[in-house]
Amino acid sequence: MKVGDLVKRKTISPWRKKTSRRRELGLVLSTQEAGWSAHVCLTVFYPESGKTYDIAQSLVEVISEGR
Repeated sequence: MKVGDLVKRKTISPWRKKTSRRRELGLVLSTQEAGWSAHVCLTVFYPESGKTYDIAQSLVEVISEGR
């Protein structure tokens, strides 16, 4: 994944899919190493809510690649 990619959070399990709220699409703003056992994290902007969150790369999937 790279800056500019359009992403959404992966569905972990069928149960979670039923109980979770609608999945928003987000735009990757940056990537960085973080955490106690260092892993790739993304800073993602969600335009529908106007908020920015940091999330592990393994928890999101690319919907459309940026240029």
